[in-house]
Amino acid sequence: MNREIRFKETQKFTQWWLWLIILAPIIIIALRFISSYLYLFGVIPAAESNNTSMTWIAHKGSLVELLPHFFYLLTVLFLILLKLKVVVTEKEINIRHLLFYKKTIKLSDVIEHRITNYDFVGYGIRKTQKYGTVYNVKGKQGISLTLKNGDKYLIGSQRPQELLKSISNNS
Repeated sequence: MNREIRFKETQKFTQWWLWLIILAPIIIIALRFISSYLYLFGVIPAAESNNTSMTWIAHKGSLVELLPHFFYLLTVLFLILLKLKVVVTEKEINIRHLLFYKKTIKLSDVIEHRITNYDFVGYGIRKTQKYGTVYNVKGKQGISLTLKNGDKYLIGSQRPQELLKSISNNS
């Protein structure tokens, strides 16, 4: 069944300040690794090196000691792969978030839809009193939906006017 796609948007976490916070520990760890190996291989004389705290890597090398770094790198990889994908067809809105979460909303169930400028509600999938279920990756604009059964949704978008138009075409 090939359906007409009216709107398609994929958003990722591209906020520079978020990545600065996330990557700062990696940069610090990398610099300490480099400094430690330079010390171990004699490039930096012992008298000039004040960074011997990371020499445990070469001396112990225990997997248990490397586990926190491994999990941190997995978290960074997870954030790199995260995205919010919204596709509107002539019959439904498909929302895909967090690599594995999928939600479909039938356009025939939508009784109200509008562009909403909102305060920061967090990233990811959230339940809020004011907006209902929120799907957000960045920004402060999106489309608020109210369904026939009273459920509310807020879909964050960098192109809210186009998203609204694609949903409005059903009416």
